[in-house]
Formats: sequence, structure tokens, C-alpha cells
Amino acid sequence: MSQNTISLKWLAYTFLIGLSANACFSILTITLVPFSPFPFLTLFFAVNHFYGLYIKEAHNEISVRPAWGAFFIGIFSYSAFLGAQYPELGSNFISITLTLILSIWLMYKLMFGDKHYSA
Repeated sequence: MSQNTISLKWLAYTFLIGLSANACFSILTITLVPFSPFPFLTLFFAVNHFYGLYIKEAHNEISVRPAWGAFFIGIFSYSAFLGAQYPELGSNFISITLTLILSIWLMYKLMFGDKHYSA
């Protein structure tokens, strides 16, 4: 893999890891959220597959910042979802705002940054 490619698999896995990590944390700390084993399974398999992908593409430094952005988009989007589903938890304005800002940044990075992507 060339160093000038942003791996879309990295973005998908880090988004899924952020989403399921926040879901696991919410299940364990918020009493309104019912228990389900699926976020824990999703987190385990996503981290396992991402680690294998990271080992295979170890020198892909151009994908690190977009991957962190996708990770935080996953975290804040699940927080926004919980705020919409359970309004008694409080406002979800900050999580929606951060999700939109990070999504716009990631879209700008993918559209106008390097024009090389790998699936």
C-alpha cells in the first residue's frame, strides 16, 4: 500500500469501535439503557479486525488523523442518539455539534485532501 492513500477500512472500523465503545460505556453507567451483549461483541470483533488491519498496513500514517476523526464521530453520534432517545438524560446539543463539525472536517479531508483512497 502506498503512503498516499487513506484507508476506508480504517475509517469504518474506527467509527464502529467508537460507536460500540460508547454503547458499552452507556450500558454500564446509565440505568435507562437496557443491557445487551451485542455492543460488547461488536467492540471485540471490531478491535480484533482493526488490529489485524493495522498490522497489515503498519506504515499508513496518512490514515491516522481521519481514523481518529471517525472514532470521535462514532462516540459523539451515539451520545446524540441517546440524548434523542432518552430526553431526560439532558441536552444533546454539544454531541450533535461536535459530530457535525467532525463529519464536515472528515468530508473535506476525503474530498479535497489526497485523492487516493483504498478500500
